[in-house]
Amino acid sequence: MAEFRIRKAAESDLDEIIRLWKRNIRTINTASDIAELFYSFENYFFVAVSLASAEHRLIGFVGGAVRQGHGHISGIAVDKEYRRRGVGNGLIKAVEREFSTNAFDTVTLEVRQSNWRAIRFYEKQGYKRSYIVKGYYADGEDALVYTKKKLKSLQ
Repeated sequence: MAEFRIRKAAESDLDEIIRLWKRNIRTINTASDIAELFYSFENYFFVAVSLASAEHRLIGFVGGAVRQGHGHISGIAVDKEYRRRGVGNGLIKAVEREFSTNAFDTVTLEVRQSNWRAIRFYEKQGYKRSYIVKGYYADGEDALVYTKKKLKSLQ
């Protein structure tokens, strides 16, 4: 099991969040797009920090937002060398707890139809496929929308 800690993201983490986002997520989002999302929904951003190194390097993040009266996961990424060690699970649980604390009982997210590893991960976290958005991504790929309901039990 990786030695890491999950905490709320701080403004000083923003450059590393952008680095993780751009390095691990196929997206056309610019650094300013990601920064705008961070500043709009800072309470729903969490980071995973490696405790193995003296500098406590950021190894993952999750960014949430509020969309049409429910929580929404806008982005989640874990550096490749730290995957399958519980980091993603910890990040998802942290943002879900925050949504639950703020009285949101439903969370949604989009995932590329071709990203079977992420799909399997979300399904293991209890997310269910809701519908497809055709041509959602800039390259024309479809998005699968996943939903998790009844977060109130996390409080």
